[in-house]
Amino acid sequence: MRNLIIYCAVIICCACQSAQTVPPFTESPALAELARQRAEFLNRSDVSEALERLRELEQQALQLVLDEPLKLGSLGSAILDIYPGSHTGHYVLARFYEHVESADARQQHQQALQNLQQAMQASGDGTQQSPYTVMTMYDAHTFARTRDASPVGSIYQSSTQATFGYLLIARPDDGPLQQSFFNLSHLLELWQAGQARNDAHTNPWAYIRSIARRDGAAQTAIGAYLASAEKREDAIGWLKAAARTDNVLANRILARIYWSQAEESTDEARKAELQELSLENHMHAIALGSTDSMYTLATMYFNDMYGEDNRQAGIALLKQAADLKHAESLIYLGHLHNIGKEVEQDTVQAGQYFQRAAALNKPEAILNYGRYLIGASSGQALDTDSHEEIHEWLESLADEGNAEAMVILGNLHARGIGTKPSSDRAVRWYKQAVRNASSDPDVVNEVAWTLTVSDINGLKRIRYASRIMGRMMNAQEPARSRPEFLDTWAAIFAAQGDFTQAIELQKQAIANAAEQDRDDVLDILQQHLELFKAGASITEKAP
Repeated sequence: MRNLIIYCAVIICCACQSAQTVPPFTESPALAELARQRAEFLNRSDVSEALERLRELEQQALQLVLDEPLKLGSLGSAILDIYPGSHTGHYVLARFYEHVESADARQQHQQALQNLQQAMQASGDGTQQSPYTVMTMYDAHTFARTRDASPVGSIYQSSTQATFGYLLIARPDDGPLQQSFFNLSHLLELWQAGQARNDAHTNPWAYIRSIARRDGAAQTAIGAYLASAEKREDAIGWLKAAARTDNVLANRILARIYWSQAEESTDEARKAELQELSLENHMHAIALGSTDSMYTLATMYFNDMYGEDNRQAGIALLKQAADLKHAESLIYLGHLHNIGKEVEQDTVQAGQYFQRAAALNKPEAILNYGRYLIGASSGQALDTDSHEEIHEWLESLADEGNAEAMVILGNLHARGIGTKPSSDRAVRWYKQAVRNASSDPDVVNEVAWTLTVSDINGLKRIRYASRIMGRMMNAQEPARSRPEFLDTWAAIFAAQGDFTQAIELQKQAIANAAEQDRDDVLDILQQHLELFKAGASITEKAP
């Protein structure tokens, strides 16, 4: 199996590296020496045994670093005897010498650790596309600790671009969980070199199974794969083992498995038991800092999946996640305050939540903030001059070809939100959106509707709206069944004075809506039909 499919939607990527390959470190003497040490260690005749002993000692040292610092001296020295380039060895010795108040020795190991981490950061940037290269998983843990964060989860995975990688989730003292990707491809290659068969250079499964008894990241990887293959009971066993080592990823996947089983169960007692197990695992994940579980559990509370009494607990969970900069929770709180559901309606606070989410530079959050500003300008007093940042955020998305961002920019220019109103600039953005998404019926329909019915002087472009709407409706059969699209098309004909065609299309829109049980649009469609019958076109506040 080339790809490990991660049930919790976590994808890990790392660069392939042979046992003899040295990462492209900089040319400084200190980093060159570190590269030499790494190559020398990986070319040892007993490298597999040395690596196993190194990992054992590093694990012991990190377990003792907080509570028993006096034991770190011998452990750290033993680690560096095996591999002088161990991040963990220098880290624990720096802690040891700090405790015994030996400033010079402490400084020596702190400088060595700094050099090692500089070399690591020269090998990548810790992203999925460019992982850091380290010797062992414990060097990854040490890196988190030097950033005042505690490891709370990990998993291995292979991808089409990588052989063997390691994702570490760490919880800082204050802030959201952090993730860093590390390249451990050399471990797989060394293991394969020692096997009787080396039949698949990019297949990590046999190696993962070989270390799974003692490695929570391997247990999580196996459990995630089994879950994705619908082998849930087998997955649960592996994931429960991983969760005992405080692996937030394992708890997240377990929570999903139990909830899926509960939905499928026909036995009410068993369903309740499975729901409780799902809740317990979400709670464990939350205790480890998972904003995803905070958000998921909040939505469950709002849908009364654990009883109506927990709805306020859902608000508290969303606020907790929002304080940890979770964009989806900020957006949800914005929507709730905007409509007054579960909380008192407060459009000002709604805007603040949307703005905080957009500031995280997440595309969906930026689009939601833009949509909120358009809606707020239509239904309430809005300080239209104080939202300049939304233009910069949306223009960045537009530069990437995001047509919805272009439509929203058109709306903002039309209304004069965060800028001076300009129908010409608005139309330019609308046309750019259509050029970038000419096959997207929703984009075409929104632009055509706005340019047909808007009450803003100078914004209407009936001929352009007719051209793009007619082209879409004639080319896309599914679009001709959508009541809202037929409504727009009818409005265009009415605006051109062709009320016969407008009435015919509107009747078809009403018939389609009735057939599709679209009660949400029937009343407005009927109102538009009456206008057309009276020889009137539609004009409304749009966008």
